[in-house]
Amino acid sequence: MSCPDQAILGKNLTFTLQSFDTSGSPVDTDSLPTYSIYEDETATAIATGTMAKLDDSGTTGFYSEQIAVTSANGFEIWKSYTIRYSAAISGTSVSSVDTFNVVQTALSATTTTGALTTVANFKTYAGITTDDDDALLTSLIARATDAIEKYCRRTLRSTTYRELYDGRGDTKLLLNEYPVTAITLVATGRIDVVRLTNSNSDAYNAYAQVDATNLELTVNGGANDGTDTLTLSSYSTITSLVSAINSLGTGWSATNLLSSYEDWSATELIPCQAISAFDSTYGYLELPEQVENDFRIEMGQAEIYLPTGFPVGYQNVLVRYTAGYATTPSDLEQICIDLVNIYYRSRERSTDVKRERLGDHDIWFADNGGGGARDIPESLQTRLAPYRRYTMGYI
Repeated sequence: MSCPDQAILGKNLTFTLQSFDTSGSPVDTDSLPTYSIYEDETATAIATGTMAKLDDSGTTGFYSEQIAVTSANGFEIWKSYTIRYSAAISGTSVSSVDTFNVVQTALSATTTTGALTTVANFKTYAGITTDDDDALLTSLIARATDAIEKYCRRTLRSTTYRELYDGRGDTKLLLNEYPVTAITLVATGRIDVVRLTNSNSDAYNAYAQVDATNLELTVNGGANDGTDTLTLSSYSTITSLVSAINSLGTGWSATNLLSSYEDWSATELIPCQAISAFDSTYGYLELPEQVENDFRIEMGQAEIYLPTGFPVGYQNVLVRYTAGYATTPSDLEQICIDLVNIYYRSRERSTDVKRERLGDHDIWFADNGGGGARDIPESLQTRLAPYRRYTMGYI
């Protein structure tokens, strides 16, 4: 019997069964084997069926089945499942089991395009009743949001991250951003899944690079000098990405190394820089090796707990999560409104001036934390204290 350890939600899962007699020789079962699939410790099977003979003329006792691992069929992300096989051999009933976990399909890491307040909320606060300055206010809100986040040394708006961390052997891992509102993937280890090489005899170098969006394959020198760029989100499986590489016609060839990972989305490839893959030198693209299911986190915090510990290694822990405020806290929004108001009013007068006297030109300047309406005044800095990251990497 054989079944992958992991199944991807929305993809097909294929499992096989080889039957033997008491001497260990392959033998056909009396009738086609049946299977039942159970979720965790649920007593009722979520799927049942009969397996088919895979190669009736070429094999003995070799059966297979393919199922759709979808939400509609009752499968859920992070759940564990057991397949129980049943058959009869020479009148004797036999059974065996396999297990697998369901992992999530790839999610694009995108940032919200919002800000810490809205034009409508600012206009209500400032008593503005016309639409004449809406474009300007939109720009000023974006600038104020950016200034506040730079001062706080963190992204306050809700954002999805896909980050690599060094494993240190501890059971706890501190994420870079907070408050955490969702975690969609925790994985440890790195494993080679695609082998690359370039065979251009008139080139002098070739290399591959992966970032969050693209796979870039670059040839230096010769007739195929240049870069082929493949958008990862266009390839729902590693298999389809490998096929696209082999179809480029610029000397590149790619090979799937592990069938158990070929249905992973190409967007899950681990970023890399300038991996040499020229002539007799092979370059390798990697995926996370093991999806972890037993992690825990208190939402709103930034610390993941894994009972088995995060294995020691360099950039060998991958976490995909969402952190920040989907709805801006009221006090933070008011700070943003106040800063936008400073920007907006400074069009007509200098906000640096605190007091004027015409007689002897007695002028006092306000302390805006650096001088100028584009700086954050000390009064707002004080109010931002609860949101500021004071030590990088710690709350």
